[in-house]
Amino acid sequence: MKRKLISISLTAAAAIAGSSLGVIGTVCAQTEPGAPIGTNPHLRSQSTGQAESPGTTTVKMSQKDVSFIQSTAGNGQQEVENGNMAERQAKGAEVKNIASRTVADHTRINKELTALAKRKGVTFSTGGVKAQSLGSGNFDALYLKWLDERHKMDIAAFERQAKSGDDSELKSWASKTLPTLKQHLSMVQQAEKQAGVR
Repeated sequence: MKRKLISISLTAAAAIAGSSLGVIGTVCAQTEPGAPIGTNPHLRSQSTGQAESPGTTTVKMSQKDVSFIQSTAGNGQQEVENGNMAERQAKGAEVKNIASRTVADHTRINKELTALAKRKGVTFSTGGVKAQSLGSGNFDALYLKWLDERHKMDIAAFERQAKSGDDSELKSWASKTLPTLKQHLSMVQQAEKQAGVR
């Protein structure tokens, strides 16, 4: 009788020790130095969406959405810089007006995008963007042609994002911004027709 009792006690002790090691191993995996909680698949659902600091929520965005934000920020800043240049160098009043409207709208659009990106934890820098040379010749015609091409690319990118982006807030923002870009393209094409360059 004593032998059976001893063997049962040893078996129970071994089972308890084994399960304790499993728990210790799990705890160690969860608290590995330098590893964020979100990297543990068992804790990810608990940590996703928690605020890091008041008012800031880091949301994991798809690479497609991040690329859209970064390229849109760079393109928008390029339109601001080239618009500033056109306000100084354009000869025609209508081209100057288009440049001024482009600068105002894209400055606002860039601010909205920067705020959205910050909320999502996406970073970018447009500090190095400068006005680009549009070539030699009739500056007004060259600027209008550049704006025409740029806005066609912008509209295509925004339509793609509005339709098939992954982040719902970014999709909504792209959709809301599209009418402004289409107005710009319409103004530019009207000016090109009047100048006889279209």
